[in-house]
Amino acid sequence: MEKLFTELGIAFERVAAVDGRLITDSEMAELVWQRPDEPAMTRSEVGCYLSHRKCFELIAEGETDHAAIFEDDATLSPAIADWLQNSAWLPTDADIIKLETTGCKVLTDKPIHRSSDGREIARLLSTHNCTAGYIVSKQCAKRLWHGTAYVTTGIDELLFNPEYELFAKLTIYQISPALCKQAMIQSTIGRYEVPRAKPFARIIREGMRPFRQIAEQVWRAWIKIRYAQSWSRIPFA
Repeated sequence: MEKLFTELGIAFERVAAVDGRLITDSEMAELVWQRPDEPAMTRSEVGCYLSHRKCFELIAEGETDHAAIFEDDATLSPAIADWLQNSAWLPTDADIIKLETTGCKVLTDKPIHRSSDGREIARLLSTHNCTAGYIVSKQCAKRLWHGTAYVTTGIDELLFNPEYELFAKLTIYQISPALCKQAMIQSTIGRYEVPRAKPFARIIREGMRPFRQIAEQVWRAWIKIRYAQSWSRIPFA
């Protein structure tokens, strides 16, 4: 990642990731406050969460109005240098601009900006997980730093899933085609470790599944009517 940024001529600061393997049982008990229907978070997931919090703190205390956060296993578009070195395109009301795509279908509002290279900027209206690359404003970083002291879920779920109330409180934009994607490999943060749910939590989760599915279908239908938009996959280029 450092070599790539250097080659692209992008100024950067490397932030050491929090190694989840070093988090003690007592620290886990103090930090993690989860809903009973969710699988228990692993140390690697907590480490990832805390790593992003470190970035929020640095941005909140920094001098720039916006900064980009990239995970170490991110794959970047060759065009990203032009976008990171020019802030004129940033929406004035943006808290977060998601630069990444996971290839899944997402819902966005009508584009508010179209660039000369064919990219569009639009409000993100649906879940779009992963946190390989995004821009955050200084004011938003302050809010996130103060509001994420306890680990309630994965950092990507917290930021980019409407099921969590923070999503509705943030103005989040999506760039398409995306300038970043996550390499499906094990990073030093260890994001892809999948925990086994505890029996009681698994029963609650499975019992809630039909209600969540119905709620999601109703929500998708309402969003489609409200915004006259359809779901589409965000390409990477």
